[in-house]
This record gives sequence, structure tokens and C-alpha cells, in this order.
Amino acid sequence: MRMKRITALALAGCLTASMLTACGNANSTSGAASGSASAATTETAEVPADAGLHNLSDGVLDIGTTIKWDSLTPLRSQVGNNAPWAYQVYETLAVLNYDKEYKPQVAKSWSAQDDGLTFDVEIYDYVTDSAGNNITANDIVWMINLSKEAGLKPCFSKVESATATGDYTLQIKMTQDMVGAFEAILTNTFVVSQAAYEASGDEFATQIVSTAPYVITEFTPGSTMTIEKRDDYWQDPELVDPSYAANVDKITYHVITEASQAGIALETGELDGFMTLDANTANQFVGNPDFTMIDTPYINGYQMFFSGDPSRAIESDVNLRQAICYAIDCEGLITGVFAGYGTKMHDSAANTAVGYLEKWAEEDYYPYDPEKAKELLAQSNYNGEELVLLAGSNSTSQRLTQMIQGYLAQVGINVTLNLADQALLTSIRLDGSQYDMFINTVGGDWLADHWSTRYDMNAYATGDACARHDEVLAEMLYSTWTKEGYTEENIDAVHAYIRDNMYGFGMVQPNNIDIWRSEIGLTEPIRTNKGSVNWAASVYNA
Repeated sequence: MRMKRITALALAGCLTASMLTACGNANSTSGAASGSASAATTETAEVPADAGLHNLSDGVLDIGTTIKWDSLTPLRSQVGNNAPWAYQVYETLAVLNYDKEYKPQVAKSWSAQDDGLTFDVEIYDYVTDSAGNNITANDIVWMINLSKEAGLKPCFSKVESATATGDYTLQIKMTQDMVGAFEAILTNTFVVSQAAYEASGDEFATQIVSTAPYVITEFTPGSTMTIEKRDDYWQDPELVDPSYAANVDKITYHVITEASQAGIALETGELDGFMTLDANTANQFVGNPDFTMIDTPYINGYQMFFSGDPSRAIESDVNLRQAICYAIDCEGLITGVFAGYGTKMHDSAANTAVGYLEKWAEEDYYPYDPEKAKELLAQSNYNGEELVLLAGSNSTSQRLTQMIQGYLAQVGINVTLNLADQALLTSIRLDGSQYDMFINTVGGDWLADHWSTRYDMNAYATGDACARHDEVLAEMLYSTWTKEGYTEENIDAVHAYIRDNMYGFGMVQPNNIDIWRSEIGLTEPIRTNKGSVNWAASVYNA
């Protein structure tokens, strides 16, 4: 089932209570509501005896995706985290499953001290990578510090220190009391041997030596990746959670960004399945018995973020920002871009985030109103200059930005599109001087995740993710995302501040569509915490 929606007030109480508990069973909690990472232990998991994939003629499961990695390095930004192979080639301290439960992986257990900032972690004492290196607490501490120095994921900026307290124990101290912050470290710390990493010479850019159950046997940057199951995987099978099992011997992932090509590859049998298929392409398979297709609300929405860099006039022009929002017909985007597979958003965060308030769906959140847009535009300082809209270059982004460009033109706003490939987008996305508007798909397991990724003015060297420095918002965030401050009243205030100042406009929360050829015998699709099928962990008939 999807994550339970809970009131923020109740959540704050659950989290506060959990922080007072020195030890407990992670699997006794109910999702993220009471699943604070204050404590965890491992529980035996049962994997079906016939879970493996046996009926592929060539022995390879071929899966398509639009997400590409140009490098295998573990020092990654949030971009590309949803890649279907991410947690098959890199293990983390813990994993978050589809039901929003934190499950131990390399970490055996963890517990919180009374200050709510300090956490003790124990890892298994028999973890080895594909080269036979034993993983110790020093390796974990080194990777946390390396990730913090790299500054590519804002969650690591919340770590004050990480220290080994024994061969297989460590202590992590956070800089502030923030819901989900420590959990983010558990799920974002890729586990590798420091010795193997340093010996690679290229930061694992082309080959990974990791603790994961798969090894990469072929990698073409931005194109294909083949992984094969290790026969020397370190963990006892009965301790592997079914959510992240390795039930397929060999998988090749194919990056196909053109929607029509993805459809052709599925029809011809070049692909056995596709992760997050374009909705318009998916429509051609509806009712076709040769294919099975499922869709669920995606954890990420399509949002428009506005530059906060002083060099862009839009930074200080709230009337212009609001005019842009009223000029965009989100229902039209759902129909024209997502073939009806999606819902209109009412916040810049998706409604799957813990803390999201159901009442926002009843708000008058920038409905399509061209006349209102023109009225606000007349009150703005806009003089007809070209505004730059930055987005990715895949087919969905192309259609989305072209429709937005058309809507804005109808009210007198001129827009130039900058559709950048993934490498360029990653390099300039934090530089607000490069654009006026930026289309992104940002989720977050907690609202606090979303806020810290997008709006924390101290998260990046340039300010927030759009180079903005808003001390009022920063103070609101820092007081709200504590376990005591994560209340409905405070969350609603942050929502209203972002909405009224229009720093980030939630447009469409699409449905995630996964499809596979029925002949491969997938009988039980296992979902990742993002909602997509975990192709390796899913259950197939014999």
C-alpha cells in the first residue's frame, strides 16, 4: 500500500516518543509515521523459492529507462538517484521500502542518544565487496566525510561529524534536529572500501567495487549498463529484505530517452520492460494482452522553480512569478503531455511526502486564469524581455516546455527554451544566473527533504537550489523541521510562504508507469520507495 497520510501534529508526537527509546525493532513500526531511525534491528525475511527469473531465451532481462548515468562515481547529486540500477550496484546503510519502512542493509542496527542529534550505528562485521575487501566503520566514516566535502547532496551538509567508535561501530552527530535528516544519511551513504576507491584512480567512474549483490560487467556512459549477480555476496540470504533481493541473474539496462523509440523497442522484443514509460507511448499498449502495465502516483512532481539570483529581474518580481503560474493550464499539461496520467499539484512537493496536508487540495492554488495573469503582469516590472526556461532534453521535457512556452506567449510573456542534456543540466542547475525558470522533478520522503533540497539557503555554495538567500524562509524551515516543530500549523505556514512568494510552483504529479512483456512471467512486482518496479527484486514464475 502507499504511505499512510498522517497529520503533522501526530507525526511530531510519534517522532518525539521514538527518540526517547534507546532500542527497538524497526519492523514493528508502521511506515514512516513511527519509523524514525532512532532504533532498528534485523528481522528474518522470506524469499519465495521460485522467485528467480528462468524463462528468458537469452538469459538477460532487458529493461529500458530514460535515466542515465554518465559516470559510476558514488559521489552523486540527487539527479539520477531514481535510476533502476542505483541500489543494485551500490548498497547503503539502510533502505527505505515502498511502504516507507526503513530496513537495515549494511547497518545492523542504529539508535539515538537523548540529545536527538547523536546516533550510534553498528554495521555487520562480515561485509565484503566484490574484490574481497572487508568493510569496517572507518570506511563508512570516510564515505560520509567524502560525501559531505563533495557537497552534491544537501543531506550530508546536516552532518556535524562521523567518528568510528570501534571496528564495526560508528557515531554520527547531526548539526540540527531535523526530521528525516539522519534517515537520509542511512539511505544515501553508498558503502565502498576506501582502499578500493583510492586504488581505482578514477573515483569509480568506469568500474565499481562495491558490496552490492551485483557487479557491472558492461558500462557505456549514458547508454547501457549490464549487471550480473555475484556468487560471493556477503549477506546471509535469510537476512536480505525482499524489497531489495537479487532474483535475476543478469540485467541489461538501456537508456532510451525518445518515447517513440521506447515503444518500438518494447513491440519488437528488444526490451522486456520499461521503467517510467512516457504516458503517451504507454497508451498504445492499453488492452494489449502481450503486455502488463501498472501505474501509481509518482513520488516526484513536475515543478517550476524561479531564479533567486539577483542578476535575474524575476528574483525580485513576485507579480511576474505569480503571473507565470496563473498563465499555465496544468490540466492542459496533464492531458497534452501526460495523456491524462497525473493530477494537478497544490504545493511544490508531491502529496506522497510525510507531512503533506490533505487540506491543500481544497486551496485555490493558482488555477488557470489568463486574465489574472495579465493583470499581475501589468503590475510587474516585465517589459517584454526574453525569459530563459531551463529544463532537461528528454521528450517529456520538450513537450512540457513547449506547451508552457505557448501558454506564456498568450499572455505576453516571451520565453526562450534551454533544453540541456543531463551533464550540462547538472553543472548549471544550482546557478540561478543561468535561467529565470527551471523545470525539475523533485520529491522527498519527508516534506523536510524537499524543503532542504530546494529552499535551504545554506544548502549550497550559491544559496538555495535556485541561488536564493531568504533568511525569513530559512528561519521558518529550521524551526519547523525539528521533531517538535513539525506540526500542522508550522507546516502550513511554510507552504503558504512559498506559495505566496512563489519560489516553487507545483504543476503536475504524474503517474509512474511501468510496463513489461507478459511472457517474462513477472508475477509479483516489487516496488521501490519511489513507486517504480524493482526489476531485480520482483518475483517471476519458474
